[in-house]
Amino acid sequence: MQPLQDYVAAKLLQVKAIKLQPHNPFVWGNGWVSPIYFDSRKLLSYPTIRNAIKVQMSRAVLEQYPEAEVIVSVAPNAIAIGMLVAEVLGLPFVYIHPKPKDHGFENMIEGDLRPRQNVVVIDDQISAGTYSIKVADVVKHNGCQVLGVVSIFNYELTETTIQLREEGINLTSLTNFFAVLKRAIEIKYIKQEDLTIFHNWQQDPLKWQK
Repeated sequence: MQPLQDYVAAKLLQVKAIKLQPHNPFVWGNGWVSPIYFDSRKLLSYPTIRNAIKVQMSRAVLEQYPEAEVIVSVAPNAIAIGMLVAEVLGLPFVYIHPKPKDHGFENMIEGDLRPRQNVVVIDDQISAGTYSIKVADVVKHNGCQVLGVVSIFNYELTETTIQLREEGINLTSLTNFFAVLKRAIEIKYIKQEDLTIFHNWQQDPLKWQK
């Protein structure tokens, strides 16, 4: 798994899908302040990397969840990669909003998700884990089984790992926070002395921003 983690980390940094700014941190949509930011949509503009991600995520589903019957994406950011995975595997595709829409049919589930189906959830990244857990709950309440979650990137936050475990959710990620930092040092994107900033943030993002 380590060679794959290193390869994907290198590609994410190569196309600037992941940016590191220890001294000029980002503000996330959830209000968190962070020295790292992952924009998975960048990957869609690079066919070779996009295809590599698609193939590796599909392989993860086949190897770990061969009984999968439906691919479900967390909307909106994981819709594109989820569709690509479903196409490779020849499986039905559904995406789920973290909350009901405020117009039309006010759906959370877009597509046909039938009771008793085996589902694999596709997400682009695992940070706080809120969206993945919410989507998994919707799947379960629809009478289906969540076999696991497959993501491109995992921040490996302790609280998130605990929450996923408590929810009984198996998680597989192509690469992670530490693989990205390792590669960033190798290519001199960040300095060795900056690692403390990133590690302090990763250990407690809420405390770090205060």
